[in-house]
Amino acid sequence: MTDPVPMAGPEAEALKERDRFAQILVLFGRHGLKGLAARLGLALNTEEPLDARPEAVVALLRDIGPVAVKFGQILAMRSDLLEPEWIGALSKLQDRVPPLPFASVRPLIEEAIGGPVESFFSRFDDVAIAAGSIAQVHAATLLDGREVIVKVRRPGIERIVDADLRLLRRLARVAERRIPEIARLKPDELLRHFAESLDREMDLSAEARASDAIGDYLKRFGVRTARFDWELSGRRVNIQERLRGFPASDLEAARRSTIDLTALASTYAQAILRMIVINGHFHADPHPGNVFFLEDGTLGLIDFGAVGTLLPKRREELVRLGLAIASEDTGGVVDILMLWAGDPDVDRVRLEEALAELIDRFSNVLLEQIDLTDIFQRVFAILRDFHLALPPDLALVLRTLLTAEGFVRRIDPSFDITRELAPLAKELMRERISPARLRGEAGKLFAALGRAALSTPSLVGQIEKVARTGSITVSIAPKDLERLRANERGSRSNPQLYPAAIGISAAILFSSEPIMAGLLAFVSVALAVMQRVRRQ
Repeated sequence: MTDPVPMAGPEAEALKERDRFAQILVLFGRHGLKGLAARLGLALNTEEPLDARPEAVVALLRDIGPVAVKFGQILAMRSDLLEPEWIGALSKLQDRVPPLPFASVRPLIEEAIGGPVESFFSRFDDVAIAAGSIAQVHAATLLDGREVIVKVRRPGIERIVDADLRLLRRLARVAERRIPEIARLKPDELLRHFAESLDREMDLSAEARASDAIGDYLKRFGVRTARFDWELSGRRVNIQERLRGFPASDLEAARRSTIDLTALASTYAQAILRMIVINGHFHADPHPGNVFFLEDGTLGLIDFGAVGTLLPKRREELVRLGLAIASEDTGGVVDILMLWAGDPDVDRVRLEEALAELIDRFSNVLLEQIDLTDIFQRVFAILRDFHLALPPDLALVLRTLLTAEGFVRRIDPSFDITRELAPLAKELMRERISPARLRGEAGKLFAALGRAALSTPSLVGQIEKVARTGSITVSIAPKDLERLRANERGSRSNPQLYPAAIGISAAILFSSEPIMAGLLAFVSVALAVMQRVRRQ
C-alpha cells in the first residue's frame, strides 16, 4: 500500500488553520472563556455566561503565542478604548521567552553572514543574553576587536506569525459583527496598524535603518544610538555596536556612580519630545530597559524595533489642538477630536461641556504642578464615554509620552516634563510664521485657486442659474447644522472682519505675488458684497 501524498497549497493551509482553530478553542475552555468563544462563533451555543475577565483574557493571549501577546501589548496602549482594569492587565504581557540553544540558531546566523561564525568573530557567546518571541540576542566580538550584539530571528517565526495573523484577522471580523463592544474598537484599523508594526519588527534590517536615521538626529542633543555593521546585517540577523554603561533600569547602580542623573533626565525628555514633535520619526518604546547611561556620561538608546512616525499633517493637528487648549477654545478642541475619530454622531454640546470642565480644571494650576498622566487619564475617560477613538499613530505618541514622563519622574520625582515643552512651543510657533512656511501655504492656496479656475465653466453655469431663477439651493447635513448653531451660540467673531483681513493679506502680498494678491482682493470684494446683500 502506497503512502498518501501529503496535501499542498490552499487545501493544506485550510487544514492547518482548522487545526489551529481547534487548538485555540481548547485554550478558550482552559481559561474559562467558553461563553466568549460562543459569542465569537468558535463554539456551539453554550449556557455559560460571557465572562471575559481581563486576567483570563491575558492568560489566553499568552498561551496562544507571540502574535497574540504582541497584539495584547498594542491594546495596552489604547486607554482611549479600554477601561483602566483592562489596560492594567494587558500591560503585564511580557514578550519574554526562553532562548533557543545556540545550535538551533547557528545555521541561520552563518547562512545570513555568509560563512562560519569563526570567520567573522573572535568570540561568540553561546548563551543568549536576552530573548523575545521574534528574536534573541548574543554578545560577540568581531575580528577587529569591536564588541557587538548579534540579534538573530528565531527559526520558523515568519511562518508562525503569518498564520496566526490571518487567524487573528478572521477572529476580529467575526467579533466585530457579533459583539458591539468590539466593533467600537475598530479592529480592522487596529489590526492594520499592528500588522505594519509586526512586519517592521520581523525585518531586523529595519531596526538598523531606524537606529541610523533617528540616531543622526539625536546626536545633536548628545544622545547616542548603536552603529550597525551593514556588511553583515540583513532581515534575519543584525550586528550592532554594544553600548557600555548602566542600563537605566538599574537606577541604584547609576545613583552610586558620578553620573548627573538630573541632567540626563532633561536630555532624555528633550530627546523624546523633539523626536516626536520636530523630527516626526521617534523611538516608540523608550522604557528604562532600552536606555543606557553611558560611561562617558552621555545617554544611549537601543532597540529601535518599535518606531513611530508623526506626519506633518498630524503634527499640525497637534499644534492646533494645543493652541485651542491654550486659548480655552473648547469648540476647536472638539473639532480636532472629531476629526481624529472620523466625525461620528455624538452629543457635541455635552462633549464641549465635558472638555470645558477639564480645561478649566487645569487652567489655574501652576506649570510645575501639572501631571501629564492625570491629564491623559481624564482625556481618555472622556474619549471612552463618548465612544471616540484616537488614530493608532496618535495612540502610540501618547503611550511614548507617558512612558517618558514615568521614567523621568522615577529619576527625579520633582522633574517637570511639561516645562520642557516651553522651548518646543516657541520653536513650533517660529516655524508656523517662517517665510518658508508662509510661502508653502501660499503655494497651496494658489494651487487651490488654480483648480477653481479650471472649474470656471461649471461655476459660470451655476451663477447663470442663480441669476435666472433668483434662488440658491443650500444643502446642510443635520449634524453640520447643529455644529453651526453651537458655533453661533458661542461665537464672538465679527464676519465683517473676514473681507478686511483678506484685503490686508492682499496688500501684503502685492509687491511679491501680484497675481495672488489680485485673487485675494477679488475674494475680499466678493465677501463684502455678499454681506451687504445679506444685510439688505
